[in-house]
Amino acid sequence: MTRKTKHVPARDEDLIRAFLAKAPHVVSTLIFPGASAYYVSGASEVLSTANGHLRSAWGIDFDAYVLEVVAPTAGPVSLDMGLKMLPDRSVKDPVRAIGTLLLSAGSSAGIDGCLQDKDVMGWIRRAAAKAERVASMCTGAFLLAEAGLVQHAVTTHWGACDRMRQRFPHLVVNGDSIFVKEGNIYSSAGSTASMDLALALVEEDLGRKLAMNVARDLVMFLKRPGGQSQFSTALLAQATNTDALKGLPEWIADNLDEDLSVEALAARVGMSPRNFTRIFAAETKLTPAKYVERARLERARQLMEETKLPLQSVATKAGFDSHQNFRRTFVRWLGVTPAEYLNRFCGSGPIPTAAVIAKNSHLGPQPWLP
Repeated sequence: MTRKTKHVPARDEDLIRAFLAKAPHVVSTLIFPGASAYYVSGASEVLSTANGHLRSAWGIDFDAYVLEVVAPTAGPVSLDMGLKMLPDRSVKDPVRAIGTLLLSAGSSAGIDGCLQDKDVMGWIRRAAAKAERVASMCTGAFLLAEAGLVQHAVTTHWGACDRMRQRFPHLVVNGDSIFVKEGNIYSSAGSTASMDLALALVEEDLGRKLAMNVARDLVMFLKRPGGQSQFSTALLAQATNTDALKGLPEWIADNLDEDLSVEALAARVGMSPRNFTRIFAAETKLTPAKYVERARLERARQLMEETKLPLQSVATKAGFDSHQNFRRTFVRWLGVTPAEYLNRFCGSGPIPTAAVIAKNSHLGPQPWLP
Protein backbone atom coordinates (compact mmCIF):
# COMPACT_ATOMS: atom_id res chain seq x y z
CA MET A 1 0.00 0.00 0.00
CA THR A 2 1.90 3.00 -1.24
CA ARG A 3 -0.84 5.56 -1.85
CA LYS A 4 -4.18 6.63 -0.54
CA THR A 5 -6.99 8.95 -1.62
CA LYS A 6 -6.63 12.54 -0.52
CA HIS A 7 -8.89 13.67 2.28
CA VAL A 8 -9.89 10.15 3.32
CA PRO A 9 -11.54 10.39 6.77
CA ALA A 10 -9.47 8.80 9.51
CA ARG A 11 -12.16 6.22 10.25
CA ASP A 12 -12.35 5.24 6.58
CA GLU A 13 -8.58 4.95 6.36
CA ASP A 14 -8.55 2.63 9.38
CA LEU A 15 -11.29 0.51 7.82
CA ILE A 16 -9.46 0.20 4.51
CA ARG A 17 -6.12 -0.65 6.08
CA ALA A 18 -7.74 -3.31 8.28
CA PHE A 19 -9.63 -4.75 5.31
CA LEU A 20 -6.57 -4.89 3.08
CA ALA A 21 -4.52 -6.47 5.86
CA LYS A 22 -6.92 -9.43 5.82
CA ALA A 23 -7.44 -9.49 2.04
CA PRO A 24 -8.34 -11.19 -0.13
CA HIS A 25 -11.97 -11.23 0.94
CA VAL A 26 -13.62 -14.14 -0.90
CA VAL A 27 -17.17 -13.48 -2.10
CA SER A 28 -18.82 -16.78 -2.95
CA THR A 29 -22.11 -16.58 -4.88
CA LEU A 30 -24.43 -19.57 -5.11
CA ILE A 31 -26.11 -19.98 -8.51
CA PHE A 32 -28.41 -22.71 -9.83
CA PRO A 33 -30.41 -23.51 -12.97
CA GLY A 34 -32.82 -20.64 -13.45
CA ALA A 35 -30.85 -18.22 -11.27
CA SER A 36 -30.96 -14.56 -12.22
CA ALA A 37 -27.95 -13.37 -14.16
CA TYR A 38 -28.78 -9.82 -13.13
CA TYR A 39 -28.34 -10.40 -9.40
CA VAL A 40 -25.03 -12.16 -9.85
CA SER A 41 -23.65 -9.55 -12.23
CA GLY A 42 -25.10 -6.51 -10.41
CA ALA A 43 -23.55 -7.31 -7.05
CA SER A 44 -20.31 -8.41 -8.73
CA GLU A 45 -20.10 -5.14 -10.64
CA VAL A 46 -20.27 -3.14 -7.40
CA LEU A 47 -17.52 -5.21 -5.78
CA SER A 48 -15.38 -5.19 -8.93
CA THR A 49 -15.65 -1.40 -9.11
CA ALA A 50 -14.54 -1.20 -5.48
CA ASN A 51 -11.52 -3.31 -6.42
CA GLY A 52 -10.64 -0.80 -9.11
CA HIS A 53 -10.78 2.11 -6.68
CA LEU A 54 -8.59 0.29 -4.19
CA ARG A 55 -6.04 -0.48 -6.89
CA SER A 56 -5.85 3.10 -8.14
CA ALA A 57 -6.10 4.93 -4.82
CA TRP A 58 -4.07 2.61 -2.59
CA GLY A 59 -1.51 1.26 -5.04
CA ILE A 60 -2.30 -2.41 -4.49
CA ASP A 61 -1.69 -4.95 -7.27
CA PHE A 62 -4.34 -7.52 -6.30
CA ASP A 63 -8.11 -7.74 -6.01
CA ALA A 64 -9.23 -7.19 -2.44
CA TYR A 65 -12.58 -8.79 -3.26
CA VAL A 66 -12.11 -12.17 -4.94
CA LEU A 67 -15.31 -13.26 -6.65
CA GLU A 68 -16.23 -16.90 -7.19
CA VAL A 69 -19.38 -18.73 -8.28
CA VAL A 70 -20.61 -22.02 -6.82
CA ALA A 71 -23.29 -24.26 -8.35
CA PRO A 72 -25.05 -27.54 -7.50
CA THR A 73 -22.95 -29.38 -10.10
CA ALA A 74 -19.81 -28.77 -12.13
CA GLY A 75 -20.18 -27.60 -15.71
CA PRO A 76 -22.13 -24.75 -17.33
CA VAL A 77 -25.30 -23.62 -15.53
CA SER A 78 -28.24 -22.25 -17.54
CA LEU A 79 -29.39 -18.99 -15.98
CA ASP A 80 -32.46 -17.00 -16.84
CA MET A 81 -32.54 -15.22 -20.21
CA GLY A 82 -30.77 -18.24 -21.73
CA LEU A 83 -27.33 -17.24 -20.47
CA LYS A 84 -24.88 -19.86 -19.23
CA MET A 85 -22.26 -19.47 -16.51
CA LEU A 86 -19.34 -21.75 -15.69
CA PRO A 87 -18.99 -22.06 -11.89
CA ASP A 88 -15.62 -22.06 -10.16
CA ARG A 89 -16.63 -24.97 -7.95
CA SER A 90 -19.62 -27.09 -7.00
CA VAL A 91 -21.37 -27.70 -3.70
CA LYS A 92 -19.72 -31.13 -3.61
CA ASP A 93 -16.24 -29.60 -3.33
CA PRO A 94 -14.76 -29.02 0.14
CA VAL A 95 -15.99 -25.81 1.75
CA ARG A 96 -13.33 -23.19 2.36
CA ALA A 97 -13.31 -20.03 4.43
CA ILE A 98 -15.49 -17.33 2.88
CA GLY A 99 -15.64 -13.61 3.48
CA THR A 100 -19.16 -13.10 2.13
CA LEU A 101 -21.63 -15.78 1.08
CA LEU A 102 -24.21 -14.51 -1.44
CA LEU A 103 -27.38 -16.46 -2.23
CA SER A 104 -28.75 -15.56 -5.62
CA ALA A 105 -32.38 -15.18 -6.62
CA GLY A 106 -34.04 -16.99 -9.48
CA SER A 107 -37.16 -18.52 -10.92
CA SER A 108 -39.66 -20.21 -8.64
CA ALA A 109 -38.68 -23.57 -10.12
CA GLY A 110 -35.00 -22.83 -9.52
CA ILE A 111 -35.54 -21.79 -5.89
CA ASP A 112 -37.83 -24.77 -5.24
CA GLY A 113 -35.21 -27.08 -6.74
CA CYS A 114 -32.59 -25.77 -4.30
CA LEU A 115 -34.97 -26.02 -1.34
CA GLN A 116 -35.46 -29.70 -2.13
CA ASP A 117 -31.79 -30.41 -2.84
CA LYS A 118 -30.12 -31.75 0.31
CA ASP A 119 -26.65 -31.20 -1.15
CA VAL A 120 -27.36 -27.53 -1.83
CA MET A 121 -28.97 -26.82 1.53
CA GLY A 122 -26.22 -28.70 3.34
CA TRP A 123 -23.58 -26.69 1.49
CA ILE A 124 -25.30 -23.40 2.39
CA ARG A 125 -25.23 -24.31 6.09
CA ARG A 126 -21.58 -25.43 5.98
CA ALA A 127 -20.48 -22.41 3.97
CA ALA A 128 -22.38 -20.03 6.27
CA ALA A 129 -20.55 -21.52 9.25
CA LYS A 130 -17.23 -20.54 7.65
CA ALA A 131 -18.37 -17.15 6.34
CA GLU A 132 -17.91 -13.78 7.98
CA ARG A 133 -21.36 -12.75 6.73
CA VAL A 134 -24.19 -14.16 4.63
CA ALA A 135 -26.51 -12.23 2.33
CA SER A 136 -29.49 -13.21 0.21
CA MET A 137 -30.66 -11.39 -2.88
CA CYS A 138 -34.40 -11.19 -3.54
CA THR A 139 -35.95 -14.69 -3.44
CA GLY A 140 -32.63 -16.09 -2.28
CA ALA A 141 -34.13 -15.21 1.12
CA PHE A 142 -36.07 -18.49 0.91
CA LEU A 143 -32.74 -20.36 0.92
CA LEU A 144 -31.52 -18.21 3.80
CA ALA A 145 -34.62 -18.97 5.86
CA GLU A 146 -34.81 -22.67 4.95
CA ALA A 147 -31.20 -23.09 6.08
CA GLY A 148 -32.15 -21.64 9.46
CA LEU A 149 -29.69 -18.77 9.14
CA VAL A 150 -32.11 -15.93 9.84
CA GLN A 151 -33.74 -15.96 13.25
CA HIS A 152 -36.08 -12.99 13.26
CA ALA A 153 -36.30 -10.45 10.44
CA VAL A 154 -35.94 -10.85 6.69
CA THR A 155 -36.93 -9.15 3.47
CA THR A 156 -37.40 -10.22 -0.12
CA HIS A 157 -39.10 -8.94 -3.24
CA TRP A 158 -42.45 -7.34 -2.35
CA GLY A 159 -44.22 -9.84 -4.62
CA ALA A 160 -42.86 -12.80 -2.63
CA CYS A 161 -43.50 -11.46 0.88
CA ASP A 162 -46.85 -13.18 1.39
CA ARG A 163 -45.44 -16.49 0.19
CA MET A 164 -42.52 -16.12 2.59
CA ARG A 165 -44.84 -15.30 5.49
CA GLN A 166 -46.82 -18.46 4.77
CA ARG A 167 -43.75 -20.70 4.54
CA PHE A 168 -41.89 -19.14 7.49
CA PRO A 169 -44.56 -17.85 9.90
CA HIS A 170 -41.99 -17.48 12.70
CA LEU A 171 -40.15 -14.72 10.79
CA VAL A 172 -40.97 -11.03 10.54
CA VAL A 173 -41.06 -10.49 6.77
CA ASN A 174 -40.52 -6.80 6.21
CA GLY A 175 -41.83 -5.78 2.79
CA ASP A 176 -40.86 -2.14 3.35
CA SER A 177 -37.09 -2.56 3.25
CA ILE A 178 -34.51 -2.49 0.50
CA PHE A 179 -32.38 -4.66 2.77
CA VAL A 180 -32.33 -5.85 6.37
CA LYS A 181 -29.40 -6.68 8.61
CA GLU A 182 -29.62 -9.10 11.52
CA GLY A 183 -26.20 -9.63 13.06
CA ASN A 184 -24.02 -10.88 10.20
CA ILE A 185 -27.03 -11.96 8.13
CA TYR A 186 -28.40 -9.73 5.38
CA SER A 187 -31.37 -10.02 3.06
CA SER A 188 -32.32 -7.69 0.24
CA ALA A 189 -35.35 -6.95 -1.90
CA GLY A 190 -35.76 -7.36 -5.65
CA SER A 191 -33.84 -6.29 -8.74
CA THR A 192 -31.54 -3.31 -8.15
CA ALA A 193 -31.70 -3.86 -4.37
CA SER A 194 -28.88 -6.38 -4.81
CA MET A 195 -26.63 -3.51 -5.89
CA ASP A 196 -27.84 -1.39 -2.94
CA LEU A 197 -26.90 -4.26 -0.65
CA ALA A 198 -23.48 -4.75 -2.26
CA LEU A 199 -22.81 -1.03 -1.95
CA ALA A 200 -23.79 -1.11 1.73
CA LEU A 201 -21.31 -3.95 2.26
CA VAL A 202 -18.60 -1.90 0.54
CA GLU A 203 -19.40 1.04 2.83
CA GLU A 204 -19.24 -1.27 5.84
CA ASP A 205 -15.86 -2.65 4.73
CA LEU A 206 -14.19 0.42 3.25
CA GLY A 207 -16.02 3.51 4.45
CA ARG A 208 -18.44 6.03 3.06
CA LYS A 209 -16.04 7.94 0.78
CA LEU A 210 -14.95 4.94 -1.27
CA ALA A 211 -18.52 3.63 -1.42
CA MET A 212 -19.63 7.04 -2.67
CA ASN A 213 -17.01 6.90 -5.42
CA VAL A 214 -18.25 3.47 -6.46
CA ALA A 215 -21.84 4.75 -6.52
CA ARG A 216 -20.78 7.71 -8.65
CA ASP A 217 -19.03 5.43 -11.16
CA LEU A 218 -22.11 3.23 -11.45
CA VAL A 219 -24.50 6.20 -11.55
CA MET A 220 -26.47 5.00 -8.54
CA PHE A 221 -27.42 6.38 -5.14
CA LEU A 222 -25.26 5.53 -2.14
CA LYS A 223 -28.57 5.56 -0.28
CA ARG A 224 -31.73 5.81 -2.34
CA PRO A 225 -34.08 8.75 -1.96
CA GLY A 226 -36.74 7.49 0.40
CA GLY A 227 -34.25 5.45 2.37
CA GLN A 228 -34.45 1.70 2.77
CA SER A 229 -37.95 1.35 1.37
CA GLN A 230 -39.36 -0.73 -1.47
CA PHE A 231 -42.33 1.63 -1.57
CA SER A 232 -41.97 4.35 -4.16
CA THR A 233 -44.64 6.77 -5.25
CA ALA A 234 -42.70 7.10 -8.50
CA LEU A 235 -43.12 3.37 -9.15
CA LEU A 236 -46.77 3.53 -8.25
CA ALA A 237 -47.17 6.43 -10.66
CA GLN A 238 -45.77 4.26 -13.45
CA ALA A 239 -48.17 1.48 -12.52
CA THR A 240 -51.39 3.48 -12.87
CA ASN A 241 -53.18 2.40 -16.01
CA THR A 242 -56.44 4.32 -15.83
CA ASP A 243 -56.41 7.25 -18.25
CA ALA A 244 -58.26 9.40 -15.74
CA LEU A 245 -55.42 9.10 -13.23
CA LYS A 246 -52.48 9.47 -15.59
CA GLY A 247 -50.39 12.41 -14.50
CA LEU A 248 -52.03 12.72 -11.08
CA PRO A 249 -49.39 10.79 -9.06
CA GLU A 250 -46.64 12.90 -10.64
CA TRP A 251 -48.61 16.06 -9.88
CA ILE A 252 -49.04 14.99 -6.26
CA ALA A 253 -45.27 14.42 -5.93
CA ASP A 254 -44.58 17.92 -7.27
CA ASN A 255 -47.24 19.64 -5.16
CA LEU A 256 -47.04 18.11 -1.72
CA ASP A 257 -47.73 21.48 -0.07
CA GLU A 258 -51.07 21.87 -1.90
CA ASP A 259 -54.55 20.83 -0.75
CA LEU A 260 -54.43 17.10 -1.45
CA SER A 261 -57.72 16.14 0.12
CA VAL A 262 -59.93 13.58 -1.61
CA GLU A 263 -62.29 16.36 -2.67
CA ALA A 264 -59.50 18.45 -4.19
CA LEU A 265 -57.89 15.52 -6.02
CA ALA A 266 -61.25 14.27 -7.30
CA ALA A 267 -62.06 17.73 -8.63
CA ARG A 268 -58.71 17.85 -10.40
CA VAL A 269 -59.50 14.72 -12.45
CA GLY A 270 -63.19 15.54 -12.86
CA MET A 271 -64.66 12.75 -10.74
CA SER A 272 -66.93 12.53 -7.76
CA PRO A 273 -65.02 11.91 -4.51
CA ARG A 274 -66.60 8.47 -4.15
CA ASN A 275 -65.76 7.31 -7.68
CA PHE A 276 -62.27 8.80 -7.46
CA THR A 277 -61.54 7.00 -4.20
CA ARG A 278 -62.69 3.68 -5.66
CA ILE A 279 -60.60 4.02 -8.84
CA PHE A 280 -57.53 5.35 -7.05
CA ALA A 281 -57.54 2.50 -4.51
CA ALA A 282 -57.99 -0.08 -7.28
CA GLU A 283 -54.96 1.32 -9.13
CA THR A 284 -52.54 1.92 -6.26
CA LYS A 285 -53.81 -0.44 -3.54
CA LEU A 286 -53.81 2.60 -1.25
CA THR A 287 -56.52 5.08 -0.33
CA PRO A 288 -55.82 8.62 -1.59
CA ALA A 289 -55.14 9.76 1.97
CA LYS A 290 -52.65 6.94 2.62
CA TYR A 291 -50.96 7.55 -0.73
CA VAL A 292 -50.51 11.25 0.01
CA GLU A 293 -49.22 10.46 3.48
CA ARG A 294 -46.68 8.00 2.09
CA ALA A 295 -45.62 10.46 -0.63
CA ARG A 296 -45.01 13.13 2.02
CA LEU A 297 -43.12 10.64 4.16
CA GLU A 298 -40.97 9.62 1.20
CA ARG A 299 -40.16 13.25 0.45
CA ALA A 300 -39.34 13.95 4.10
CA ARG A 301 -36.96 11.00 4.27
CA GLN A 302 -35.23 12.15 1.10
CA LEU A 303 -34.74 15.66 2.53
CA MET A 304 -33.43 14.25 5.81
CA GLU A 305 -30.95 11.98 4.05
CA GLU A 306 -29.70 14.51 1.49
CA THR A 307 -29.83 17.86 3.31
CA LYS A 308 -29.14 19.33 6.74
CA LEU A 309 -32.45 21.16 6.99
CA PRO A 310 -34.04 21.49 10.44
CA LEU A 311 -36.84 19.02 10.99
CA GLN A 312 -39.45 21.78 11.03
CA SER A 313 -38.31 22.89 7.56
CA VAL A 314 -38.38 19.28 6.36
CA ALA A 315 -41.96 18.91 7.59
CA THR A 316 -43.03 22.08 5.81
CA LYS A 317 -41.32 21.23 2.51
CA ALA A 318 -42.82 17.74 2.57
CA GLY A 319 -46.31 19.19 2.96
CA PHE A 320 -47.11 18.30 6.57
CA ASP A 321 -49.43 20.87 8.11
CA SER A 322 -47.93 20.50 11.58
CA HIS A 323 -44.96 19.00 13.34
CA GLN A 324 -47.35 16.77 15.28
CA ASN A 325 -48.69 15.20 12.05
CA PHE A 326 -45.12 14.88 10.78
CA ARG A 327 -44.13 13.02 13.93
CA ARG A 328 -47.24 10.82 14.01
CA THR A 329 -46.70 9.76 10.39
CA PHE A 330 -43.12 8.64 11.08
CA VAL A 331 -44.12 6.67 14.16
CA ARG A 332 -47.11 5.08 12.41
CA TRP A 333 -45.18 3.86 9.35
CA LEU A 334 -41.60 3.47 10.59
CA GLY A 335 -41.93 2.92 14.33
CA VAL A 336 -39.54 5.80 15.14
CA THR A 337 -39.82 9.57 15.49
CA PRO A 338 -38.24 11.89 12.87
CA ALA A 339 -35.47 12.76 15.32
CA GLU A 340 -34.74 9.08 16.00
CA TYR A 341 -34.75 8.33 12.28
CA LEU A 342 -32.33 11.18 11.64
CA ASN A 343 -29.95 10.02 14.36
CA ARG A 344 -30.06 6.32 13.56
CA PHE A 345 -30.57 5.90 9.83
CA CYS A 346 -29.21 8.96 8.03
CA GLY A 347 -25.67 9.89 7.06
CA SER A 348 -23.33 7.01 7.82
CA GLY A 349 -25.50 5.57 10.57
CA PRO A 350 -26.67 1.96 10.71
CA ILE A 351 -29.45 0.56 8.58
CA PRO A 352 -32.78 -0.41 10.21
CA THR A 353 -32.47 -3.41 12.47
CA ALA A 354 -34.70 -6.32 13.35
CA ALA A 355 -35.84 -4.56 16.53
CA VAL A 356 -37.28 -1.64 14.57
CA ILE A 357 -38.95 -4.00 12.12
CA ALA A 358 -40.49 -6.02 14.93
CA LYS A 359 -41.78 -2.83 16.52
CA ASN A 360 -43.70 -2.17 13.32
CA SER A 361 -44.90 -5.72 12.70
CA HIS A 362 -48.38 -4.93 14.02
CA LEU A 363 -49.04 -3.06 10.78
CA GLY A 364 -49.19 -6.41 8.98
CA PRO A 365 -48.60 -6.82 5.26
CA GLN A 366 -48.15 -3.51 3.48
CA PRO A 367 -49.65 -2.72 0.06
CA TRP A 368 -47.16 -2.44 -2.76
CA LEU A 369 -47.50 -2.33 -6.49
CA PRO A 370 -50.56 -3.86 -8.13
